[in-house]
Amino acid sequence: MCTRTLIAALACTAAFQAPIAHAADDPGALIACGTTAEDRVTTREEALTRSQSWLDARVPYSQQACHENEHGSYRTDCSGYVSLAWGLTHSRTTVTLGEVATGIPHADLRPGDALITSYHAALFVRWADDAKSEPVVREQTGPDGAPPVERTWTAQTASAYTAVRYYRVAED
Repeated sequence: MCTRTLIAALACTAAFQAPIAHAADDPGALIACGTTAEDRVTTREEALTRSQSWLDARVPYSQQACHENEHGSYRTDCSGYVSLAWGLTHSRTTVTLGEVATGIPHADLRPGDALITSYHAALFVRWADDAKSEPVVREQTGPDGAPPVERTWTAQTASAYTAVRYYRVAED
């Protein structure tokens, strides 16, 4: 009897936690921030400048908040951060960022490109090594309240991500 009760309790707990754990996959669960008329044509330098504005302001992470500055209003999570950098019409999710980007080989990453998975996105800044295996990225990551950071990923971390290029990037 105790085993069945424990299993039922665990199943119930998992069912209630699932929507929270997958909120980034469900745009309806995220708040909407301001929009612009169309996705910007953005240079690589502009993408880095736009992303730096959040680093400088130490914008706190949240999937339930927006931050507005001279570049627009975007949700303050990882995909909102990449949306800001690229100048998208609105904050995309990690799942929908691929709709405005094209997959590229990791070795072809250039400043302003991104590394994405179904659960996280980060803006590529430069390579930390000559082998082009350890990217320096800017990312808005939790826990709630944490500011965006610029850091170097290991080759192992980077290999779990898909490299993408924004479809309206203008080469500097």
